[in-house]
Amino acid sequence: MAKIWTFIIIISMLYGLVTFRSEELTKALLSIPLEALQVSFTMVSAACFWSGFLYIMKDSGLIDLIAFSLQPVLKLIFPKLKDKEALNYISINVAANLLGLGSAATPSGLMAMRRLSEISPRKKDVASDDMVTFLVLNTSGLTLIPTTVMAIRQSLGSQNPADFLLLGLIATSISTFLGLVFERLLRQVKQYD
Repeated sequence: MAKIWTFIIIISMLYGLVTFRSEELTKALLSIPLEALQVSFTMVSAACFWSGFLYIMKDSGLIDLIAFSLQPVLKLIFPKLKDKEALNYISINVAANLLGLGSAATPSGLMAMRRLSEISPRKKDVASDDMVTFLVLNTSGLTLIPTTVMAIRQSLGSQNPADFLLLGLIATSISTFLGLVFERLLRQVKQYD
């Protein structure tokens, strides 16, 4: 990946010099560090704020209520998973992701994957079907309120940082649905091998 980025940067710089845009190229090169720092600060600040908010929700019992309400759906997605601890970690992870708190969802996601590995009937270096399903569910990104994206849009001057919510919900719903469908199809194909 580093080679690809290096190639893109070199080609872009050469193009800027060949088209006699050296002044714009210099301005862009000098403004990139400041913009990167601002975006990084925004992302870290949003992650800290929403992680704290998630802990407040957890301490108040709201996250457990959301996780409990997700369990019937998760039992449909994980029909063979009977382990309450794994289901609890998965539901907390999904609840945090639904709220757009990806960085706050990471600890519960890691604990869910560790627990799924512990109860897996397979060798420890092979992912179980439930582990694969959880990975698809986690990475497909079903999000109701993408807080990090909204924070970045606001920091970059968006007049309405939440104007994409409906489209984002549609896109993440489709990606989650298709991811789970393809995972099930591939699981069926694997069983016939």
